[in-house]
Amino acid sequence: MRKRSVVSLVLLAAVLAGCAAHRPPAVADGRIPGSDDEAGSIAANIVYVPGRGLLCGASGLLAGTVMLVTFGQAYDSASELLHGGCSGPWLLGPSDIRQAVP
Repeated sequence: MRKRSVVSLVLLAAVLAGCAAHRPPAVADGRIPGSDDEAGSIAANIVYVPGRGLLCGASGLLAGTVMLVTFGQAYDSASELLHGGCSGPWLLGPSDIRQAVP
């Protein structure tokens, strides 16, 4: 029992040290998001998050329908539908609003 708790503490310390050393990536274009970008990201999330939820739910239903209709033979296509609708960022941050337009 003591050996297990020592191993758990060492693993916990390693995870916490890794999280403490983590830094967010540097901004690619050198511009720092401001307070207007923060407000814009909050306003955009009011519409973006429920829209992503609806898109993910609809793609899940569609993927399930594809699996039922094809008796599981179109697993790859159903998986692509589900990953396309549900993967990616679910929240917009200020840096997403501040990205440079090419």
